[in-house]
Amino acid sequence: MTQEKRLVLDWTKVHDVFPIEKHLANETSNLISAKKSLVSGKGKSPEFTGWVDYVKEEAQSVLHSIKKQVETICNHSDAVVVVGIGGSLLGTKAVYEALTHSFAIVNQESLHRRPVLFWAGHHIALDELSELLDALDSYSPSLIVVSKSGGTTEPALAFRILKKYLDDRFGTEEASHRIFAITDPNDGTLLKIAKENNYPHFPIPKNIGGRYSIFTPVGLLPLAISGVNVTEFVAGAEQAFYDSTSEKNHSLETNPALCYAGIRNILYANKYKIESLCTWSPKAKGIAEWWKQLFGESDGKENSGLFPASANFTTDLHSLGQYFQDGERHLFATHLKVADEYSLAKGSLKRKIKIPNCSLNDGFDFLTGQELSHVQNEAQQGTFLAHSDGKVPTLIWELPEMNAWWLGYWMYINMFACGVGGYARGINPFDQPGVEDYKNNMFALMGKPGHADKAAQIRSRLSSGNRLRSLGHTSK
Repeated sequence: MTQEKRLVLDWTKVHDVFPIEKHLANETSNLISAKKSLVSGKGKSPEFTGWVDYVKEEAQSVLHSIKKQVETICNHSDAVVVVGIGGSLLGTKAVYEALTHSFAIVNQESLHRRPVLFWAGHHIALDELSELLDALDSYSPSLIVVSKSGGTTEPALAFRILKKYLDDRFGTEEASHRIFAITDPNDGTLLKIAKENNYPHFPIPKNIGGRYSIFTPVGLLPLAISGVNVTEFVAGAEQAFYDSTSEKNHSLETNPALCYAGIRNILYANKYKIESLCTWSPKAKGIAEWWKQLFGESDGKENSGLFPASANFTTDLHSLGQYFQDGERHLFATHLKVADEYSLAKGSLKRKIKIPNCSLNDGFDFLTGQELSHVQNEAQQGTFLAHSDGKVPTLIWELPEMNAWWLGYWMYINMFACGVGGYARGINPFDQPGVEDYKNNMFALMGKPGHADKAAQIRSRLSSGNRLRSLGHTSK
C-alpha cells in the first residue's frame, strides 16, 4: 500500500498567484537547519519534543499495554465518555469522527458494533452537558478522563459531575471500575485521585505537550475502544516519522512537511495573515478543529503568526465562498482532498453511490450513472481554479484515501511541519503562555483561594464598562 500510493502536497495554485518557488529556494537551508534542531532536540523547549520519535520508540509498547483495558471496557460498556479539552480531546474526536460511522448511535448494533464515544470537559455549557446525562441513561457507560495535571477547570468540573452520575447509577464500587485516567506519570491532581480510588491510569509523557499527544494513550486508548485500527494509525505515523526526519530527505519535493512549513512561513512574511483549512466532508470537520489548535497554539507567539481558520465545503461555498472569491486578499486556502472517496456501509464495507435515473425534471439527467465522488472531484477542481483566479494562494493536500494509516501519516506530517516552521520563524512552537491569562482571570472571578486581590481588580475593570452598553426594550 505505502509503495503504490503517496501523500501529495500540490502547490501549483500557490505559484499561480505568488512566485513561491524562488522564495522556497532561498528558504531551504533555514528549513533544513530547523529540521535538524527539532530532530536533535537542540531547539527551543527541547523538553517538549518527545513526540518526534515517540511513534518509533514507544507507541507499539503502549498498544500492547492498553489491550487488556480495551477488552475490559468493551465487555461492560457500550458507550465511553472522553473527558478533556484541547489536545486531550481534539485529536481523538477528529480521528473517531473521520473513521467511524456518522450515525452509529442511531443503530449501534448494526452500524458500529463497538462502544460509541461521547465528549465532555471541552466547555462549561450547561445545555449540552445536561443533555449528555440524559443520553447516557440509554447506555452502560464508562469514563476516560484525560488531563496532564487534573487542574484544568472545564474537564475537572465535567469529571465531578459525571463521577456523581456514575456513583448514583451504579454505586461507588462499580463506578470505580468504569473510570480510567490518562495523566502525568509522576505527579498532579488527577494522578493522585486515580491512585486514591484505584482507577487504572495511563501516562501522558512529560516531554509531550497536549496538541502533540494523539499518538500516546491520549488518543490510542479511546480510539482502540471505539474500533479504530490504531495499529495502522501508528504505522502511518511511524512511516511519516522516517520520511520527515531522514537525513537523506532534505528535498522540498520529497519532504512535504518541510515544504508545507516553508510555504506557510513565506506566505505569512508576504502579508498573508490567515490560513483556512478547507475540508470536503462533514466527517472531516473535527480534523480541522485539531489542526486549528495545533497551529494556533504553536504559531501565535510574540504578537505574530498565521491565524488558522477552517471551512467545510461545499457547504461553506454557499456562505464563505463569496469572501474567499472577492474578499480582502490576506488569506490562503489549504484543502484536504481524498483521492479515493468511499463511505462505511454498516461500519466496515467500502461503498460508493451512483446518481440514479430518476423521474424528476430537474435538469440533472446528464449526471445519471456518475459516481457522487466524481461530482465531488469536479467541484473541488472548479473551486481550486476559481480561488486561484481570484488571487487566493491554494494548497492541496491529497490523501490516497481516508483510512487509519493515511490519517496517521498526514497528522504526523502536520505536527512535524508545525515544529519545523516554528523553529524556522524563530519562535517557540511548544509553549502556550497566552492560554494561562484567561485561566488566571477565570480562577479569580470564581473565587479560587489566593486570587482575592486579583478578583477585586478585575471586577472593578468590568464594572467600568457598563456605561458603554446598549440596552434593549424592557420586556413586558
